[in-house]
Amino acid sequence: MHFMFLILAVLLYLVVWGLFHTNPKGVPAAHLLIYNIVVLAVAVVIGPIVGYYLYLDASVVKAHEKGLAGYLGIMAGGTAFLIIVAAAGMVRNLVVFPLGKRQAETTAGPAQAEADPPQ
Repeated sequence: MHFMFLILAVLLYLVVWGLFHTNPKGVPAAHLLIYNIVVLAVAVVIGPIVGYYLYLDASVVKAHEKGLAGYLGIMAGGTAFLIIVAAAGMVRNLVVFPLGKRQAETTAGPAQAEADPPQ
């Protein structure tokens, strides 16, 4: 059980880290920050609701095993959080800020400038 909590904690860290480090390029940083904060706020609200619902259901079905119900609630809430953040990251990159809405990057280095002289 402790190992599963450790795995959940590592996955939570990696998904949140991935949300902030896979931002699409060519989009204003303020818009990305607002979107990421809203996603985290929604996930923080919905995750515990899902976990609590499963906890209530499991504690009614097996009333004598409250520990298992708590474990299931925590794992379900964490999994809901993971799914929401991961799905929102994909929606951000593919739907909210698609390639057509992004600004073109103009970061040509000196090697690129020498390779393509003006004609």
